[in-house]
Amino acid sequence: MRKKLNKLIVLLGLISLSFGGVDFSSTEIVPKTGTSGGHFLSVSPDAKFAGMGNAFSGYENNSASSVFYNAATLVYVDALDVFASSVQWIADIQYTAGAIAYQRGSQSFAAHYRLLNTGNIEETTVHYPNGTGYDFAWKSMAVGVSYAKLLTNRFSFGMNIFYVSEGVAKYDLNANAVGVDVSTFYVTGFNSLKMGMNIRNFGPELDFNESFVDYADGNSVSIEPYRPYHMPLTFQVGLSYDFFEKRKNESLIVCLDGVHPNDSVERLNIGVEYTYLKLLSVRGGLYTNHDSASMMAGIGINTTGRSISLDYSISNYNLLGLIHQFSIGLAL
Repeated sequence: MRKKLNKLIVLLGLISLSFGGVDFSSTEIVPKTGTSGGHFLSVSPDAKFAGMGNAFSGYENNSASSVFYNAATLVYVDALDVFASSVQWIADIQYTAGAIAYQRGSQSFAAHYRLLNTGNIEETTVHYPNGTGYDFAWKSMAVGVSYAKLLTNRFSFGMNIFYVSEGVAKYDLNANAVGVDVSTFYVTGFNSLKMGMNIRNFGPELDFNESFVDYADGNSVSIEPYRPYHMPLTFQVGLSYDFFEKRKNESLIVCLDGVHPNDSVERLNIGVEYTYLKLLSVRGGLYTNHDSASMMAGIGINTTGRSISLDYSISNYNLLGLIHQFSIGLAL
């Protein structure tokens, strides 16, 4: 079994090296912002982790929301768990997500979805800059299934496979692809220290397979094909530690994640969660080296036995404004 685990870890490491995007021979860091699409896949649906700065890799999550973070922690779901979330995203964009997970023995299974809808946007063109009188809407969708297995009493492996589709129906524009997430989770045995690793949104490019008219000075000059674009491929590894592990009624979990995206510079996600009597949680988090987001905070309430959990978070995206999120979990 140990040999199999070593091979798995080496394989995940080799996959992470395929990310590219960093030229170590150069002292200049070139921003990669805007070089990928499908960014609804990067929106954090669980208000718990949004309030903790999305530092989730090493967090032992026992909710169905694990599918959107570290799928390997699905093994900690208690029997049957349901998760639902609503996010009032930037510019009044609506984002919803949901998941249902089932745990049996050392294995867990899940199904999940993510939906984004911009709502109606006024159509303008080169010839009608004040509006044509028509509207359009951009919609994105991802649906998938997940599997996780406890390989030893300390080490688990998880995977998501999901179908992505997005575009504008009015213009008959649609791009779709199949993506994969791969995750691992390890309980080190050193006090409460845990660690995890995630490779998210690994898959082919999205392509509209259509063309558009290019304009210069108000005149059409050529017909150009839409360029294919990558999904927001991300490698994330992190640790968590409970500094109140010896206290019976309290916990203070600190999480630290290193994030390597394919469309931005590397950063650290830092999160803290204080919980009293397993009923009330207060959270805080921050991003380092991010082009818009900075600090986050949140609160969570759990009923006895965690049968129902309610979470809220607020995130500061500076010039883009504040993001409010609500999520609910139900353990059956």
